[in-house]
Amino acid sequence: MTKGSGTVQDWRTLVDVLNLSEMMGKCGVGPEVLPICEKAQESLHKAAMRYQETMRMGLDGVGIQAIRDLIEFADLQQSSIPRSEFEKYIQKTKNYIKSHGDKVVEIV
Repeated sequence: MTKGSGTVQDWRTLVDVLNLSEMMGKCGVGPEVLPICEKAQESLHKAAMRYQETMRMGLDGVGIQAIRDLIEFADLQQSSIPRSEFEKYIQKTKNYIKSHGDKVVEIV
């Protein structure tokens, strides 16, 4: 992703990390991650649009930093709660996306 040679699966993995961190932040587990989630979401959206035009998946400098920060916060969030609670957030995130909550952004 940093050199423009990421895959759609790489992008999907980052989106999953983003969604889970955002859900946890909104539920009070590391809410300081939310502004980073916004930056990461914007960067991943730009990357998806660029991919549709050029068939190359990558992030710009701001996006790379946002994703690095996001991953760091996601690790902190995960390590700050028990595994059972983390698994509940995974399920809650899946359910929210499945129900097409009004705040779910879909990129096609």
